[in-house]
Amino acid sequence: MPHNTPTPDEAREALDTASREATEAAGLVESLAERVRDGDPDVTAEQLGAQRQLADLAQLRITAAERKLAAAQKADLDARARATADRIRDLVADDTAEPILDAVRAVMDAARLLVKVSDERHAAIRDVAIAGVHMNEELGRSRENPWPSRDRYGFMAQTGVSLSVSMDGEGSAQAIPAGRVLGVVLRAVLDDSKTRTQATEMIGLSTAGLDRNTGLVPGLAEVLAEAPRADTEG
Repeated sequence: MPHNTPTPDEAREALDTASREATEAAGLVESLAERVRDGDPDVTAEQLGAQRQLADLAQLRITAAERKLAAAQKADLDARARATADRIRDLVADDTAEPILDAVRAVMDAARLLVKVSDERHAAIRDVAIAGVHMNEELGRSRENPWPSRDRYGFMAQTGVSLSVSMDGEGSAQAIPAGRVLGVVLRAVLDDSKTRTQATEMIGLSTAGLDRNTGLVPGLAEVLAEAPRADTEG
């Protein structure tokens, strides 16, 4: 008559019990045999034979327990594999990239605006700095007096390593390219080292590599190709 397959833990416990009982039965056989060797006349052939039969039966029960354990493990593996298949089936059926695509659109709009205003600030500082450097030259810059503009008018301007202007007692403004502003922001957002490393790897990928990874998110290529919105255009 069919019976329910035990769990692996239950089958393993049953095997442990069978093994323990077989060890005990074998020990009794050896104990009786040793008594015979010592000349004990009270041990009969029937007793020794019966105990050996019990020991043999105990060994057979070990085999039965091992088979039940194998069947339980097989059934357990099958059940877990089917459950995993169900999870994957549900995931594939319910998977949607829409939240990602919506977030990508928002990030792209924000990034375009950030680049636009950063470029505008960079250009404004650059133009004034260039004018300031030229004026400093006209005022007679020399090795002895490199900053006549500061001595007479309180301002300084640089267009070399540092693109900046300053006004004594009032402050200064230093330009930073839009790409660097965007990089600083992304660096701050990607506070997890693993995510930051992954993002850096993506930036360095070839066109083919970028296309391949873009294709992992359905619809992402189309969103990335969307034209900039009017309110972020200069």
